[in-house]
Amino acid sequence: MTSNKTLLVVGSGPGIGRAVTTLFASKRYNNIALIARRAESLATEKAAVEQGVGSQVRIETYAVDVTDSAALLKAVDDADAALGKPECVFFNAARVVPSAFFEHDVKEIEYDFKITVSALYVLAQRYIPHLVSLAKADSSAKPALIVTSSALPLEPIPELFALSLVKAAQRTLVQSLNLAFAPQGVHIGVINVAGPVSPDDPVRNPANIAARTWEWAEAGKDFEVVI
Repeated sequence: MTSNKTLLVVGSGPGIGRAVTTLFASKRYNNIALIARRAESLATEKAAVEQGVGSQVRIETYAVDVTDSAALLKAVDDADAALGKPECVFFNAARVVPSAFFEHDVKEIEYDFKITVSALYVLAQRYIPHLVSLAKADSSAKPALIVTSSALPLEPIPELFALSLVKAAQRTLVQSLNLAFAPQGVHIGVINVAGPVSPDDPVRNPANIAARTWEWAEAGKDFEVVI
């Protein structure tokens, strides 16, 4: 692990989020900022990561609703002041709820869009210029923006049409950022988990997804890893 490297995790939680955070912390990052909506869940995630990597990693938590852009920016201000600006931003925020056509209120779609797209754009505005500067200034740096995704943008599910919709928009945003800023040295892409995640699945279990994500992030070339 390299010292003085910060990982920002937005949408901290069990499963993929916890597994990726723990593995990345064990490999490279000694400063971790965890952002999620509820303080109690953040306490659980902090304890789980600490158990996985030990006390040599500093972890700070920030409870915030990412749909509140001002509050989100205040949280990352505090994280930057405490830990330093991140070398890697890991965006894992999403809301998975059923959505039935014509019964699902448009306000719910707009809320999901704020979680999945607007919050990500706010963070991109904040950190992409920093990550580009980092790439130019330090050849050993691995500046990255990594976003968890799924097969929904290409294979939407009618019963999850709202999530399918916002995930498609998110993919377009990330792909556009990749086209603009990957040539400037920033690895920007998606972890495309193309099916249900389960601890018992031989491929799509959190530990394997984290390991595949680390390998892909280290290579720093392709837009997505498909798992």
